[in-house]
Amino acid sequence: SVDDEERHPGMRCVAAAIFNEFGEPIGGVSVSGPTVRVTRERLAEIGPLVREAAAEVTKMIGGEVAG
Repeated sequence: SVDDEERHPGMRCVAAAIFNEFGEPIGGVSVSGPTVRVTRERLAEIGPLVREAAAEVTKMIGGEVAG
C-alpha cells in the first residue's frame, strides 16, 4: 500500500500487511517520510523491502501470506 501525500501534503508512506494463520491481516509494517527523501523512485526500492519484512514477520508468527 502506498500513501502519496493523500493524508498529509509532503509525506509518503509504504506499507505491507502481516497475516495470521488464517490469512487474515492482523497488523502491518510501514515506512513514512518526507517527499524530498522518499521520492517515487525511492518508493520502488523501499516497497519490496517493506513487503519482505511483513512476510518475514508473518512467517515468524506462523501466519500465511494471503494471495
